[in-house]
Amino acid sequence: MKPLACLLLFVLAPVLAEAKTILVNTTNNVSSATGETNLVQAINLLADGDRIHFAIPGTGPFYLITPPLTPDNGYPSITNHNVTIDGYSQPGAFPNTNPILSTNNAQIQIVLDSRAGGFRLENLPGYGLSEKYVLLVKGATNVTVRGFSFLGPGTGSYTPEDPGTYGVSFALNAMHGHVSGCWFGLAPDRTNIFRFLAGVTGFQGGTNIPQVMTVGVHKTAASETAARAQFNIFMGIYIPVIIEGNALRIAGNFFNVFPDGQTDFLADGSPGHELQAFIEVSSADNLVIGTDGDGVNDAEERNIFGGVTHADDNELLETYGITGTNMVVAGNYFGMAVDGVTRFTNSMKLFGNVRNYGTLRIGSDFDGVSDALEANVIAMNHPFDTLFPAPTVMTPRIFGTSQAGAQISVRGNRMIGNTLAPFTFADGFGGQLAAFTNYSRRFMDTNQPIIPQLLTNSTTARLRGLCAPGVTPYTNIIVDVYLADEEGWTNGMRFELAELSYTNPLTFETRHHGFPQGRVYLGSFVDNGPANPDATTGEFEFDISALGINADQLVTVTANYSADAPGTPNARTHTSNFAFPITLQLAPRLVIVKSGGNVLLSWPTNAGSFTIESTPGLHPSAWTALNPQATINVSGTNFQAAIPIATNSTFFRLLR
Repeated sequence: MKPLACLLLFVLAPVLAEAKTILVNTTNNVSSATGETNLVQAINLLADGDRIHFAIPGTGPFYLITPPLTPDNGYPSITNHNVTIDGYSQPGAFPNTNPILSTNNAQIQIVLDSRAGGFRLENLPGYGLSEKYVLLVKGATNVTVRGFSFLGPGTGSYTPEDPGTYGVSFALNAMHGHVSGCWFGLAPDRTNIFRFLAGVTGFQGGTNIPQVMTVGVHKTAASETAARAQFNIFMGIYIPVIIEGNALRIAGNFFNVFPDGQTDFLADGSPGHELQAFIEVSSADNLVIGTDGDGVNDAEERNIFGGVTHADDNELLETYGITGTNMVVAGNYFGMAVDGVTRFTNSMKLFGNVRNYGTLRIGSDFDGVSDALEANVIAMNHPFDTLFPAPTVMTPRIFGTSQAGAQISVRGNRMIGNTLAPFTFADGFGGQLAAFTNYSRRFMDTNQPIIPQLLTNSTTARLRGLCAPGVTPYTNIIVDVYLADEEGWTNGMRFELAELSYTNPLTFETRHHGFPQGRVYLGSFVDNGPANPDATTGEFEFDISALGINADQLVTVTANYSADAPGTPNARTHTSNFAFPITLQLAPRLVIVKSGGNVLLSWPTNAGSFTIESTPGLHPSAWTALNPQATINVSGTNFQAAIPIATNSTFFRLLR
């Protein structure tokens, strides 16, 4: 019996076929000729690990008409694992080679053309008969789609008679999908737009959760060149990316920005220019939109977002259903072209609906890796006079919405023209003040002022101020210092919001503050750290002389309440609103020389008058004002004060 058993085992042993490359060599998806293979046939021939390449004869671009619902039901579903469908394999096609902050020079040669209405329709968990797809990935792992132009028939209306149209859809627990180097809605001529309802989708049905999806630059891109080859462009799509699932990564994409990087497709709500939101996510733990800050390809992971003045969901980035934790938005450009100068017409809420358990980081975690690259550029409310011709009777856009208890960190960004951030507490009616307190309560002592205050006796050498103490465990207070954005500050005044009103102490007129925000990040200081001689929690006096701030520049700060030590990667941190900015007094250069039996103190007259204080120790617990104060004389361009030499060591300082 043993020989027979051995024979049976030999016969039944599986033959492991090597992965193959299937070559598409015709655009004819209906009736290919002998020796030809079309894309429909190629998908049907797929086995695990296979690749689909293209070698269509002639001069491209080549338009592959999506098969109609009847009799074909569009392209077959993709159900095999570890499959790559590569449009860049077509001779004459090549991926982008330029940095993200430059022109996208990709040459697309294979077009999946659904303008005539061809599509696939399946009633699946998470999807329904009111939704249709160009490419559908069902339950497959590690499917990569790259190098195509997807042209749509329009958005559809989400009805069985007129289903919504999607470019690439993932369903039934599809995992590790990767869409890269594709143009959604944009023809290879780099100009004409043919819309879809959604570009890339991934919907769950019960437990059928798509996870670990990448739209754009993959975390494992081997080099800058490989990362640049993975940039996508989404043009005119109603919802460019909408995915429900964990570990979603959206990096290295143009959203409503043409390949030149300088021209946008304005979403203003007019016919053909509708937008619901750029990105919509649910159950999105460990979401990354932009730069992940791991030190690899971080400069190439930014997303560039075009201008928006109307969005049907009233925000650019939307979380719905179950809000994720550890969500990161970093390194992106909102309302700004790739040159960092050209502004797009833009006025819209940045994010919305972060639940009370959600955690969101906008900008850097300042862990020492790619900190500057993690900063977003967030440029809003431009052009101001066009968007707000009568600001006193108009309501400004809010920065974002979140429930009380949500942990939101906003650090290191370049912010231009925004409203109050991170929490827009002023609407002119006082309706947001209680919510502002509740928003802060988990992280700081709300019995103290919850917006940091800069003191007017701050100088270009010493920044003095106050902030609320933290609530355990958020007791590590890190103060970020910025040059303030004068655009947002000045334009914000024009709304004359009641919550921002104050009385001018000289004229007794009612004035209004603007919208403080940081345009240029300068540095961070730890409350009660080595750079702060004031030992009282929530009171600071930082040595900022190394920051090089001029006396005519507006300065603002935020207080960041962290449960982790400064420098911890992705620390649990919540950011206060920005302080109302101040200009700094000129820091005098104090010169001390011995003159006979006196110590002679001198400082420039243009620095103004000061109180002279002294202390016997170099690191004192307190300074004492001289009593009586020394007589101050003018000598040329300096003030001078002669103080008798004491028998013990004495240190002096000037205080205003």
